[in-house]
Amino acid sequence: MTVSVRPQENRSAGPLLVEYAAASFLPQGRLACINGQNILFGSTQGAVFTLNDTAADIWRSLQGGVPVQAISDEMVARGVDRQEAYGYVEAALRDWERLGLIQPAPPPSPIATERHLCQVVAVPGVSVRILYPSTIAFPAATVFRHLEVRNRPADVLFHLVEHRERVHLFRDGQWTDSCCRHEIPIMIKGQLLAEVLGHSEYELALHAAALFKSDRTLLVCGNPGAGKTTLTLALIHAGFGFAADDVTLLDSAGHAIGLAFAPAVKSGSWPVLGEYFPELVRSPIYRRPDRKRVRFLVPENHVAPVPRPVGWVVLLCRAQNAEPSLRRLEPTDVLDGLLNGAFARNKALSNSAFDALCQVLRTANGYCLTYSKLDDAVELLKAACR
Repeated sequence: MTVSVRPQENRSAGPLLVEYAAASFLPQGRLACINGQNILFGSTQGAVFTLNDTAADIWRSLQGGVPVQAISDEMVARGVDRQEAYGYVEAALRDWERLGLIQPAPPPSPIATERHLCQVVAVPGVSVRILYPSTIAFPAATVFRHLEVRNRPADVLFHLVEHRERVHLFRDGQWTDSCCRHEIPIMIKGQLLAEVLGHSEYELALHAAALFKSDRTLLVCGNPGAGKTTLTLALIHAGFGFAADDVTLLDSAGHAIGLAFAPAVKSGSWPVLGEYFPELVRSPIYRRPDRKRVRFLVPENHVAPVPRPVGWVVLLCRAQNAEPSLRRLEPTDVLDGLLNGAFARNKALSNSAFDALCQVLRTANGYCLTYSKLDDAVELLKAACR
């Protein structure tokens, strides 16, 4: 990816530059001039950026340890208007922080005080302590309240640090990611998922929602936008137990363990799901990296994730004005649906993962669910999962 970073002119100087001058930032990239073009390689995300000459000079000074205030002073000494110099430096630092090209220095060992909120959550394979500055803790922390545990030591520490418009996430003292305030739960959820995939014992991570009925798991598979979250919440309202709305782990016995993150409901589903869950319309609105607006619906009756045999696998086929139907699938079609978007620990399907999938195919009924109206889909699945 190539992105052009061009500092904006005529920005007013003031508190923003002062804040950057007071902070300690570490450049995360290498700059080279090739055939007259300034090329910056971002070492954290592996992306390539182009800089104009002014931005390149600012980068070299920053990488050389020149204080932020001194960088603008050097530009003024070369004849640049002071306001203009401040504007260039502010714009460059703001853009580079947003892109992860400069990162704040690791925070000191944090201590939970009245200025912080400490939350310990458990996900399969790992317990995580999340330390929020009190100014940004709410409502973000409420998205993970159903995962909270007490009197359990944490394996990993997430420390959130706020700087101007960005919130930076440090994992055990190492910078991991940054976001805007309205993206905090999405950023934490993504890092928690990374912890699960790195620590939990599983054979395959399936891109599937999971519900349970009579101690058996219903897996709902479909491409992004197929309606997994909306259907999952409608089934919860109809009496199914909640296990996951997006990612489900498969263990060596072919049993499913859901990752019970709070479902993120996109704006298109707010009206219909608001009838089932009136609290949804009162939930804060967040933005995903793709700019879609979501509200999180925290499960009311969350149960600790336990492995359950898979009883049903359903592939979604939502189409406008379609006649509702639930068609039985051949094992190969079910296998294709399960592998769509699946993640294997070593990037390749191992023998034990294949054996686990075969166990699912032996025990589960596979269906293709075609529907247009949500109520029709719910009724068909209620009948099939008795």
